[in-house]
Amino acid sequence: MTDRTDKKTALVTTSKIGGIAVFVPLVLSAIPEPWSTIVASVIIVCGGVAAAVPPPAQGSKWMIPYKIISFAGINFGWAINHISGRVNASQGPVAQDASKSKPPAST
Repeated sequence: MTDRTDKKTALVTTSKIGGIAVFVPLVLSAIPEPWSTIVASVIIVCGGVAAAVPPPAQGSKWMIPYKIISFAGINFGWAINHISGRVNASQGPVAQDASKSKPPAST
């Protein structure tokens, strides 16, 4: 059953990638030439900023600008920056700090 599920997931993912690969150039070709470069540059820069800057705390005055930049950089859905949390979770429990795990020195 899981093999069938994996194949279905791979097919859906491949379809999404194919759709995006067709849709993005189509949309950018509909924009007049000087503006398409600007739009693409804004998306790239906003995506880079959203990936490099950690999200602000909830309730912060920077939350709304961060969400706008994150959305403009197409950083939503599966693209949301949760890589560090997923990597740590996949590697098992976080290792303890070596200085905390050492027994006290005897005098």
